[in-house]
This record gives sequence, structure tokens and C-alpha cells, in this order.
Amino acid sequence: MDDVKDLHAQRYGGPIVSPRTAKILVGVAAAVFLAAVVVIGMMISRTDVRYEVVAYEHLADDLIEVDYVVTMPPGTEATCRIQALNEGRAQVGFVETTVPAQTERRTAHHVEISTQGQAVSAEIVGCTVG
Repeated sequence: MDDVKDLHAQRYGGPIVSPRTAKILVGVAAAVFLAAVVVIGMMISRTDVRYEVVAYEHLADDLIEVDYVVTMPPGTEATCRIQALNEGRAQVGFVETTVPAQTERRTAHHVEISTQGQAVSAEIVGCTVG
């Protein structure tokens, strides 16, 4: 059996690293990958402002009202961008509104959006601190 290994090593050369070194390198690579996943996950999950549309109602062909909830640390001010969409999901109305600093973490808000056509839905594009 050693003759076969010797013949193989003569023909193709020996391993670049020993099996023990290879196991250590794989362990280090796995630890670095896991650390990168944890750091990226923490960066993504760290959102200062969360938001969601609770309801919307069509008041007229050119007006829609939107009720939404914003969750952010108390004392923080946010700017939210909300759009109204038609049947083809094209934007027919847009408003940017400021949510003043609140004493509660989760607060409800209301806005009316004038539209350039009949809106069938509304969504929050995003909210940012400041």
C-alpha cells in the first residue's frame, strides 16, 4: 500500500498542506464566515424606524386617506414618504410627511393624499429618522 502512495506522490507530487493544517484552515474560514453573517445580520436588523399601513380609504376619485403606524424610539422625529397607486401599480399620488417626536414608541398617524387619478391602494415608500 505504501508503494502505491509513493508512486502517486512521485507522479503527482505530495499534498500542498498537511491534513491537520487543512482542517485548521477550514475551521478558521468557517469562523470568519460565521462572524461576517452575524455582523451583517446585526446591521440589517438595526432599523431605527418601522412602519406599516393599517388602512386606506377612498374619499373621492382624486383623494385617498391613509392610516399608518410608526414604531421608533421615543423623542425621535421621522419623515415618511407615502404613495397612492392605481390599478396598474403606477404612482398617482405622493406625500412626504413629518412625524414629530412622540412620547410613545408606537404611534398611529393619518394623512390624506391628493391623486391624479383613481387610487386603489396606498403604501409607505419609507421612513427615515430626522
